[in-house]
Amino acid sequence: MKKKIKLSDFVAQFLSKYVNRVFVGQGSSVIHILDSVDKRKDINNVPSQNEQGAALAADAYSRLTGNIGVSIATSGPGIINLLQGIGCSYFDSVPHLIISGAVPVPHMRNNKKIRQIGFQEMEVVDIVKPITKYATLLKNPNRIKYELQKLVYYSKQGRPGPVLIDLPDDLQRTYIDVKKLKSFKPPKNKTKNNITSIKKALSMISKAKRPLIIYGNGIKIAKAEKELNQFIKKTNIPFAPTWATHDLYNHDKKNLVGIFGVAASRYGNFTIQSADLLICLGTRLNYQLTGAKPETFAPFAKKIVVDIDATEFTKNKGPKIDLKINSCVKDFLKVIISKNILNNKKILKPWASWIQKTKKKYPLCEKKYYLEKKFVNPYVFFNELSNITNAKDIIIPDASANLIWAYQAFKPKKGQQIFTSLNHSPMGYSVAASVGAQYAKPNKRIIAIIGDGSFQMNVQELETISYNKLPVKIFIINNQGYGLIKGTQELFLKKNYVGVDSSSGLGLPDFKKIAYSYNINYCSIKNHNELRKKIRFAVNSKNTIICDVFVDPKQRVIPKLESGQPIHNLSPLLSLKELESNLLNI
Repeated sequence: MKKKIKLSDFVAQFLSKYVNRVFVGQGSSVIHILDSVDKRKDINNVPSQNEQGAALAADAYSRLTGNIGVSIATSGPGIINLLQGIGCSYFDSVPHLIISGAVPVPHMRNNKKIRQIGFQEMEVVDIVKPITKYATLLKNPNRIKYELQKLVYYSKQGRPGPVLIDLPDDLQRTYIDVKKLKSFKPPKNKTKNNITSIKKALSMISKAKRPLIIYGNGIKIAKAEKELNQFIKKTNIPFAPTWATHDLYNHDKKNLVGIFGVAASRYGNFTIQSADLLICLGTRLNYQLTGAKPETFAPFAKKIVVDIDATEFTKNKGPKIDLKINSCVKDFLKVIISKNILNNKKILKPWASWIQKTKKKYPLCEKKYYLEKKFVNPYVFFNELSNITNAKDIIIPDASANLIWAYQAFKPKKGQQIFTSLNHSPMGYSVAASVGAQYAKPNKRIIAIIGDGSFQMNVQELETISYNKLPVKIFIINNQGYGLIKGTQELFLKKNYVGVDSSSGLGLPDFKKIAYSYNINYCSIKNHNELRKKIRFAVNSKNTIICDVFVDPKQRVIPKLESGQPIHNLSPLLSLKELESNLLNI
């Protein structure tokens, strides 16, 4: 390394150790950073049409590489556009390094009551603090190495998340003495002794007759898939994923329950409500899982929760937790699988058998759905898509109804990766995310699924996809409006529709014309007769393709929880007799 180096060159060199792509917007205060990246052979800029697309692409890139994503934008409007992707990374615990270009230091105001001095000057650090783990404005160029190392450390350490550095334009182009740069020394992590908690957990497991393992995103973050599998094998306890871990096992694996929650499956919810012990690994049991009245969630079950984030145990809302274990879930599993877990497999056999019978009784894609003539039933579509895709494919649903239909009806194959922004859940995520996904996994098939309403949110990134010849497969679930919101308006507003379809003020374009304007191939699926053939055609296309899937505008999510109900009482409501027959604790 040269003794004197341009600061932006040092930044590019540093980034190249972690990523081979950075997802960027343009602007006068980032030209030096982008120039330095451009001059290197081991890292490349991927310009977006809008900085929002860059941040979402970086978020997806991080999820698939398991490393970190990098997005870059100029101050002011650039950083405002990045906020969507920063929110996705923060709420889903995704490592993400954001570099914002700031005005030159002499142009910065010292008195914050003055609104602005430098062109596009903005208090970037203050704006992003609530949705980042660490954010800083660099004013001393000799601290660049220290801050970059600190940013990466905190982004990946513990419960991961986004971090940001605001780099003034004049510091980017200054020259620094590499030998004078200070390094960051990570703090020593204190390992917590959970021996007492482990003993309590073992005792609770040994006494349970209807235990259930719930595993969340913490398993993926900790890379604890191997340990989870060992724990499941050793105990023979049935297990249920949250949406974030829906893709860890083949859909038909022995003792796999399936999804549960507000918009999930009857069988999953019946299982939760019938359990006498929940072993919750790396999940915070949010309202999408428990319903709006968490006191009604698994009311007869003891609950063990293992979470690396101790603050999750300070919530004054949520289900009552009987045993709180503040630990990395991987460390917890390593210890507990080394112990003699006393659980009689004969006792669990009737429980496992009951779960499988309940699953067969309440399929998510019912045979009668195939009889629909005029439109494509979304449950049938996702059922057939899961049959046609292979174990190497990457599936990215978007938001709203198509997201729920995907997680309800798609049957994962082990090896597939299925992800989206689950907790922030912005409309328009999947198309922009597919850019980062394709660069992260260039040899895999990327399948983005999005609603017709969501599609318009980041439609401009079709040009990024087209220009870079990324062979993404995009399925539009076209129900001619905002179907999920229409359902909510039906429930609360007596069908007074506002801004959800063409008759209530929402304009929607011709997607065939949009596809051709971006030089992208197009096809459509209008009924079940052509469903399998067209899905195969789209999925096997060597080029980018948009496939427009026409769904009945009246189609709703089935089953789904109505506000205030416990999760076993999904709509359409069952008779009281049938409901009680599916709950072992009644």
